[in-house]
Amino acid sequence: MRRALSLVVALLTSGVVSAQMPDPKQMSGMPLPVSDLPVGTVTVRLIRGQLTNPLPGQTVELASSGMTPKTAKSDESGRAQFTGLTPGTRVKASTTVDGETIESQEFDVPSAGGIRLMLVATDQQTAKQAEEDRRLAQSSAVRGTIVLGQDSRFVIEVGADGLNVFNILQITNTARTPVQTAAPLVFELPADATGAGVLEGSAKNAVAEKGRITITGPFQPGDAVVQFAYTVPFGGDTITIRQKLPVQMTQFTILAQKVGNMQLSSPQMQQHREMSAEGQAYILGRGPAVNAGDTVTITLAGVPHEPAWPRYLALTLAVAILAAGAIAAARGRGPAPDATSRRGRLHADRERLFDQLAALDEERRQGTIDAGRYAARRRDLLASLEVVYAQLDEGAAA
Repeated sequence: MRRALSLVVALLTSGVVSAQMPDPKQMSGMPLPVSDLPVGTVTVRLIRGQLTNPLPGQTVELASSGMTPKTAKSDESGRAQFTGLTPGTRVKASTTVDGETIESQEFDVPSAGGIRLMLVATDQQTAKQAEEDRRLAQSSAVRGTIVLGQDSRFVIEVGADGLNVFNILQITNTARTPVQTAAPLVFELPADATGAGVLEGSAKNAVAEKGRITITGPFQPGDAVVQFAYTVPFGGDTITIRQKLPVQMTQFTILAQKVGNMQLSSPQMQQHREMSAEGQAYILGRGPAVNAGDTVTITLAGVPHEPAWPRYLALTLAVAILAAGAIAAARGRGPAPDATSRRGRLHADRERLFDQLAALDEERRQGTIDAGRYAARRRDLLASLEVVYAQLDEGAAA
């Protein structure tokens, strides 16, 4: 089950977290060396509160004890640029917005490439609302409902003894106050499910017991993550999984590992496509919202299943081979070159996908991509990242 567990990691670091972006204030004034700027160039981007709120026409000063301070005006995108700086000079950028002075860290002008940094002014209206949100979040819970957010998904892996089924749920409370549902959320598991459990990193109010997963309130404003998994044993070449949802799922998403000619179907799925990474095939399916009380039905046909005795025979032979090769193993050989090369390619794929995500977010901030295309492309990139993390986790386990 390690491969699908890695998908959970990918989700937590990319998918669900995307709804809770870090405060730009945390990045304010931090110099970032870059190679795409000429030597002696520093660009300073000014924003108010959020990346989507640039500050044009603002005076920025770049000062140093060894030079006359330089000033520049920010353009329509909020960016001011300084050129012709002497490498090795220690400088600091600053500006004043509505009486608030914002300064960067001191940094040395690099001898190769340039520096990008951002100065973030306080958005007073947002700050007041955040303070009000904090106050409301500490109030008593009120009766209400929650939903499973759009980053919720099912992940299916073909295991040694059955299908490993992962529920990755984004518990979303859209109210500004804590909410208590009329009853705990109960996810009834298939009757033949085995090995059910709540995964590490889940909200502490989720418990697995007696063939069900129970999540109790109150639910704080915003998002919380609950992840649980179980195994459906092999019982033929076609396996159907049925699971009733106690609350609405705002979007149906499933990612299934494909082995051989395996096919995926579901009445909730309106579109699907196949994707691959390092020779492993996956099926990604999506559909509209699923109402509370409806049963999600997932059918996998052409599932490879074999009797258990060949595995036990292989295990016996493996033990004998390991015993015979104990002396060679004690020499402490490093990883095979092909395994090292494969892992290097996976790391490169991961970095490439992260770069594409960053570029996509930049397109959105600049308004050069429509919301529908942005959302679809981002989901595809996150799904590809899940696959890469799966392969990396498989290599680590080996």
